Amino acid sequence: MGIPISIFYFIYLIFVLIFLAFTFFNVYHLVRFGFLTIGNIVIVCFYIAISFLILVISWGYIGQIDWTATIPIIPTLNF
Repeated sequence: MGIPISIFYFIYLIFVLIFLAFTFFNVYHLVRFGFLTIGNIVIVCFYIAISFLILVISWGYIGQIDWTATIPIIPTLNF
C-alpha cells in the first residue's frame, strides 16, 4: 500500500496555475497603470523572462520523474 507520486505532480500544477494567475494580474496592472517608461518595460520583460526560465527548468526536472511510482506507507513483511 502506498501513496502515488502523481499526487505531488497535481499539487505542483495547482501551484503553477496560481503563480500564472498572479503573474498575469501583476503584469496587467504594471502595463495598464504603470508609467510608460523604459524602466517599467525592462522590469516587465525581465520578470517574464525569469519566470519563463524557472518554469522551463522545473518542467525539465519534472519530466525525468516516473510518475507511476508509489511511496510505501506500510512496509511489507516477507516471511
